[in-house]
Amino acid sequence: MDGTEVTHHRLAVNQGRDDARRSDQAMGRLAAELDETKSHLSQTRAQLRITLNSIRHGIMVLGHGGTVHLCNARAAELLQLPPRFTEGAFTIGDVTAILTTPDVMVSDSGDSATIHRDGGQVISIKLDSLDGGSKVLLVEDITLDRRREESLYLAESESRGLFENAVCGIYRDMPDGTPVRANRALVNFNGYDTEAEYRAAVNLNGGNWYVDPERTGVFQQLMATKGEVRDLISEVYSHRTRKKYWITENAWYVRDHAGNPVYVEGTIQDATERVLGLAEIERHANTDPLTGAASRFHFMNTLNAITRNINGACVLFTVDLDQFKEVNDMLGHGAGDAVLKTVAARLKSTAGASATVARLGGDEFAVLMSGTSATMQADIISAGIVRAMRQPIDVEGHNTVIGASVGVALFPAHAANSEELLNHADVALYHAKTNGKSKACIFDHAMKRRLQQRRALEEELREAIPADTLELFYQPIVETPTAKLHGFEALMRWNHPRRGFLPPSEFIGVAEDAGLMTELGNWAIRRACHQAAAMPAHITVAVNVSPSQFRSAGIVDQVKSALRDTGLEASRLTLELTENVLMSSETVAARVMERLIDLGVKMALDDFGTGYSSLSYLQRFAFAKVKIDRSFVAGLETKPANVAIIRAIIRLAGDLGMDVVAEGVETETQAELLRAEGCGFLQGFLFGKPMTYVDVAAGMAMESLRGHLPAKPGQVSMASEQKRAVHNGL
Repeated sequence: MDGTEVTHHRLAVNQGRDDARRSDQAMGRLAAELDETKSHLSQTRAQLRITLNSIRHGIMVLGHGGTVHLCNARAAELLQLPPRFTEGAFTIGDVTAILTTPDVMVSDSGDSATIHRDGGQVISIKLDSLDGGSKVLLVEDITLDRRREESLYLAESESRGLFENAVCGIYRDMPDGTPVRANRALVNFNGYDTEAEYRAAVNLNGGNWYVDPERTGVFQQLMATKGEVRDLISEVYSHRTRKKYWITENAWYVRDHAGNPVYVEGTIQDATERVLGLAEIERHANTDPLTGAASRFHFMNTLNAITRNINGACVLFTVDLDQFKEVNDMLGHGAGDAVLKTVAARLKSTAGASATVARLGGDEFAVLMSGTSATMQADIISAGIVRAMRQPIDVEGHNTVIGASVGVALFPAHAANSEELLNHADVALYHAKTNGKSKACIFDHAMKRRLQQRRALEEELREAIPADTLELFYQPIVETPTAKLHGFEALMRWNHPRRGFLPPSEFIGVAEDAGLMTELGNWAIRRACHQAAAMPAHITVAVNVSPSQFRSAGIVDQVKSALRDTGLEASRLTLELTENVLMSSETVAARVMERLIDLGVKMALDDFGTGYSSLSYLQRFAFAKVKIDRSFVAGLETKPANVAIIRAIIRLAGDLGMDVVAEGVETETQAELLRAEGCGFLQGFLFGKPMTYVDVAAGMAMESLRGHLPAKPGQVSMASEQKRAVHNGL
């Protein structure tokens, strides 16, 4: 090999070596690039895995044959795949097998499926195709979405149900009044069968809905200013029948996001019964149902309106019937109602159409007349009321005279407000009743002072029994032929702390008005029994019984207890009754008297001859005594008629087996005339004035009282020290 060849050979060898070296370098660089690519791919895969595992949806990628190439954590969680599940080793069939359990229900629909688990969880699976034939499953928990859908569906159903089945009418209109929706109640209310008929009719009738067209303006004004209408009561026409109804209407705007009205929605409710009921209630509230007069409520509203007017003037008459209770009790409540109706009619006729005639309650009425002319004629008007009430009333064939007392007060002359005016009219009424009844009195401030004094006296009287300031005075009753002491009538006196001893006329009326007579009467019976028990055994004691006391439930027990506790023989006690006691209820009175007589107590009819039915009472009730009223005795010496009346009473009582006691005997002539007529017992100043128990006890201790009483009263008096000693000794 020549040198040139050698050289070429060497060059070729070196070139080969360089090429091999360059090839190795290239391979190294390629391997490095491959490693770098693998590393980058691994990082990308890791980042992709992290990303897939962090999203809320499950993702599963399927290759050919259904092999699971990729499954993120959310998909494994939602599908509840086991821990052993590995990508590439499972197929979609394996997943389906896992899902096929008793607590799972799978429903398919094309490329989607829904899994329902027993706990209520709902899983949605959707299948999408990728390029290259792969598929991807999107797995999502739609439990909350389903619940929201169900809630929304239920709410919509409920809303539709309420709308369609509501009792009240419900509507939706355009702001211009064009109807959009109306429920069945509103459709039927207007006389139609379908909503379409209603909408068509409303469009034709336009706004012809309210009976009073001005109500349309009221509705529109409220909507314009307030954006709503609340409880608007109106009278409307039913569109089809044109029948009138009262409705309560509520309405409001439905606005868009900018606040512009889109619809008007509202409700309509039939208020006919409510309105008519309120009208009836108002009528009853303003009218007394029995008499047709104004009620107390209406009267007070009218009175307040006048007295609150700066220029107001009126005259108020309060009217109280004088004998109503007696008629009501005797003839019954039906007769009493007839009397009240007649009274109301007479008051309206007397006062005139412009006056307000009201029944305030029971038998109390009021007449209110406004204006200065009425106040100037108050005395004339009140006198006319009294005259009208004195006229007889025919009640079930009975010609009955009731009578009335009237109190008068003027505004603003007598009062500054309605309450004071009513109070002052009542003060005047009270003054009229306590001064003879069937009178009219106009208020003056002196009356109020007297009434205040009377009320103060009432308060003091309430303390009289606890303070032991009541006493019984005893007036002798003697046997007529011999003037021998037969007994005493016990008369109550009040030892007032400032005014001294007061007779019954000063306080019995107060006690009756204050409801104290039962308590005072029971005290009198017990005290009289106690003191009479210390007198000689032949001495009797008579005690007056008031109407209220006799009507009380415990009168018989009170008498029985007093007799038992004091040891007084029942035959020595006489209870004196007036006709007023018997008029309240004859049946009850007869029953009470029978029980008292069974105890051995004697009954006496007091003030005989002063009432219109005394003879009938002698026939019906078992009285032991009849007491001739002092008014007949006083005229014996000058009035022959009085002698004739007394003679008839004595003979009638004798025929009925009753004793007779004449009251008010003050002269020997009167006593002689009564003896001549055969009167059995006498009582009066001729034989002794009422005296204290101390005086009686002292007199009993003296010889002069063992036979006859002295002709001159006062001979039995003793020094106070002696009286006290005798009293204590008894």
